Amino acid sequence: MGVAILSIMLFHQYFTSIFPFNLFHNFGYWGVDVFLLLSGMGIVNSLEKHDVCTFYKRRFMRIIPICALCGTIKYSIFLLLGDSVTPIKDGLHIGPWSIVSLDLWFIHAIIILYAISPILYLLLKKRPIITFACILLISLCNSLTLLSQIGYEWFSLYGITAWTLERLPVFTLGMWLSIEKKFNKRKILISISFLLTAFIIKIISKIDETSCFVFNCVCLILAFGTPALIQVTIYVLQRSPSKIMEFLQLCGNHSLELYLVHEFIFYILMIHYVNCNPWILLTVGFLLSFILAYLSKKATTKIIESLSKWH
Repeated sequence: MGVAILSIMLFHQYFTSIFPFNLFHNFGYWGVDVFLLLSGMGIVNSLEKHDVCTFYKRRFMRIIPICALCGTIKYSIFLLLGDSVTPIKDGLHIGPWSIVSLDLWFIHAIIILYAISPILYLLLKKRPIITFACILLISLCNSLTLLSQIGYEWFSLYGITAWTLERLPVFTLGMWLSIEKKFNKRKILISISFLLTAFIIKIISKIDETSCFVFNCVCLILAFGTPALIQVTIYVLQRSPSKIMEFLQLCGNHSLELYLVHEFIFYILMIHYVNCNPWILLTVGFLLSFILAYLSKKATTKIIESLSKWH
């Protein structure tokens, strides 16, 4: 999770686009796939330990309080800064809905995916091949219909649906892998072939931002390559210095909080300090994101603990 959230943050930063940062602008979206695959695996573990009501309660307590706290902070800052942050409103869809962080497409997506996960779990247990085949068909139809019409204007009912369906396969794959509880060498090799295919298509298409169908196909193929990507990352990290592992674990523990706050902070810095040194802005942006993420998680934990004692 730590590597995934750092990839997403580097994808969203536009302070500098020189090498190697431009690689994240072109390929950094894989962090969302890792996020969702691991989430799918975690969801299965939760469903196997708890009944459905407890599962929904735990998901609610993990997502809604922190989304509400971070969203309220962002919206309050937005109101205090006034007209000077109008570009943020246009770029990040800031509004009253931001109070529960619904200005972010990923929050809509995980709420929907978590809501349907008990049904997906039962279907994958009973008819895994048929279920996954249907998921792939739905995703392809989505790329040819909804997504091709909506593109990157996701902030609507159709847009939310299209963007969620785009990442449904990788979430389902994570659930499937967790249910099977095995990932042998043959499957790793198949996953690597999908991973390489996704990158080759992306390079050949020259990062074609105008073709949503190409982008969706890359995401779909990359979904199958994500397990191999995770395996390779784990292999490399196991041989990395302990300090790096500790830092990535810290990032992983605060991944949701970092996701909720970082893009808003980056936008404010880019608008108000456009002439400032980009390396300073990059450093400040990351530091502020980590500080706010840490404080938000600590505050949310304290509030939940207090409410639990009160009950």
